[in-house]
Amino acid sequence: MTRTTKTVLGRWLMCASALTACVENDPQAVGTDTDSPGGAATAAPPTGVAGTDATPGDTETDPPDDSGGGTGAASAGSGADTSTPETTGIDGTTGAPAAGCEKVDLLFVIDNDTTMKAEQEGLIAAFPAFYDGIKTTLGMQDTHVMAVGADDGKALSNSSQCLGGGKCYCGPAPVCCLNTCEGGNAETCNGLPCAGLQVSECASQYGAGRDYSNSGAFCNLADNRRYMLDSQPELHATFGCTAAVGQYQTVADKRPMFAATEAVSPAMNGAGGCDEGFLRSDALLVVVFVSDKDDANENGATGSPGGPQEWYDALVAAKGGSSDSVVVLGLVGDGNMTGGGCDPNMGPDMQALAGGPAPRLQEFVSKFSHGAIGSICAADYTPFFTNGIDLVHQACGAFTPG
Repeated sequence: MTRTTKTVLGRWLMCASALTACVENDPQAVGTDTDSPGGAATAAPPTGVAGTDATPGDTETDPPDDSGGGTGAASAGSGADTSTPETTGIDGTTGAPAAGCEKVDLLFVIDNDTTMKAEQEGLIAAFPAFYDGIKTTLGMQDTHVMAVGADDGKALSNSSQCLGGGKCYCGPAPVCCLNTCEGGNAETCNGLPCAGLQVSECASQYGAGRDYSNSGAFCNLADNRRYMLDSQPELHATFGCTAAVGQYQTVADKRPMFAATEAVSPAMNGAGGCDEGFLRSDALLVVVFVSDKDDANENGATGSPGGPQEWYDALVAAKGGSSDSVVVLGLVGDGNMTGGGCDPNMGPDMQALAGGPAPRLQEFVSKFSHGAIGSICAADYTPFFTNGIDLVHQACGAFTPG
């Protein structure tokens, strides 16, 4: 496969080198970035391929080619209002679209650094009640759900290795399999046969919806989309698969807000885009991001281009200039905030729910009238998302479909 840049070539060569060094390693070493217990992937490597970290709920389905087109500044309220707003869609007097929500687009932006295992598990555990609560509270049946990682998926997981017999496993899936197979080290990669392996360019783009778990399980999103509809079979479990973005270091920058703004950009959502059809002009946009560190690109750090104002402007522009069309919920380190759940001197931790202060992300959320910060250190994210349901309900009262 043609390399488009020297940078990509270098990263893939690193993957091949690391995998070659691991040939005949002990199979017990696999799985240091395993999917969280809540993430039920709907496909697993074929029978007879040993050493996978697929969950017991995985089913044996051949994956197709990857060709898919709080606390602080704002409160989400004291709890979800279970009443159903009147959302007929049309004002009977004027004939114009009526205020209210008949459609919601849910975008989850998930940090995939080495310290994010417990936080990803917490998100996956809290998702079913959040998704079901929004649908029940709003009395609607038209949601889009998409999960994206914080980088471009070209890194090498610290559990990537070959086990002998031509069977290799690597993450983040599926990009690293390209060089693994081309390097001659494998007959299969993450259970996929190397013969005829095809990987879409969307697998290595910021903001493209995830359709594989980090362990290489294909998530079986319907109709080859990179996001889910309400009709998605086993939607809760499928979200668990797509949100299992893994934990690994990366040569590429971790840029959560860049991933968020790319995910709703015209190029990604237009005809032929990786996320084609995800963002709708007549749907409320709800952005949820989870990160245990700030998104900073100053003083030698790497991160998203621009800053809180530019990120805000990009999301509002994606919704036709209407800030009332956007709800933003951020789970971040809040030790610098009054009443924060994290210790002020805390930093990210590989074993625990922890996070460093995130003033730039906090400032970004504070710019939205429908925004809230939750503590990444909370033992249970459900209360934050319960309050988030109420915030979505409030936003729907001011939302006029575009």
